[in-house]
Amino acid sequence: MAKIPQKELCNGVVWFPEGDDIPNVPEKLFALKNQCTGCNVCELACSTVHSPDNEINPQLSRLRIHNAPQKSAPQKSAAEEVFGFDVAICRHCGNPPPCAQVCPTDAFYYDPVTLAAVIAQDRCIQCMECVPACPFDAIFVAAGGELLKCDLCGGDPACVNACAARPEKINFGKQYARLPVLFHETQTDFKAIAKKKPESREEAGIMEAMLGTGETESTA
Repeated sequence: MAKIPQKELCNGVVWFPEGDDIPNVPEKLFALKNQCTGCNVCELACSTVHSPDNEINPQLSRLRIHNAPQKSAPQKSAAEEVFGFDVAICRHCGNPPPCAQVCPTDAFYYDPVTLAAVIAQDRCIQCMECVPACPFDAIFVAAGGELLKCDLCGGDPACVNACAARPEKINFGKQYARLPVLFHETQTDFKAIAKKKPESREEAGIMEAMLGTGETESTA
């Protein structure tokens, strides 16, 4: 029995004739650099929502978390060196994207709402031409040969919803406002988010907290 293909989460199907002007994706996926902690929850969420039988399998995810400690600069502190993870996500290049341009069977259609290019599995012949064509290495091959590309989940990406808050800084004795790593925004809005500086607040120890609430008294 043939395996049921991974499902695409789209608002519809639009095919653009060759040579037509295709609007670009307005809201894309972005990741804050050097902040991923490698929890892999985004991969699990992505694989679950796209699986016909809700299979939890990171190898079926349309984004991948890679261990990339070599990206840490030599001058970084030991604490910062721990965050050596890179988020491989589709950048939704200008339409038509390079992956669609090299497809010999015209197996890419467009979501009418998000304008994301999506692979039509029934047209795909698994020739793999789109894999090296992607400049960001964001088209993945499933164990069964299916080619997996981000479809933006129809405009509500599961990976973004699942992304955990990250520590703003590695600085013992302080607490900082937290943000997730993944965002689904316009490029302008994401740039504003990425420029935000965290606001620190003093972290009270257990004894200081108890003194503050009157639960204990100081003998000093």
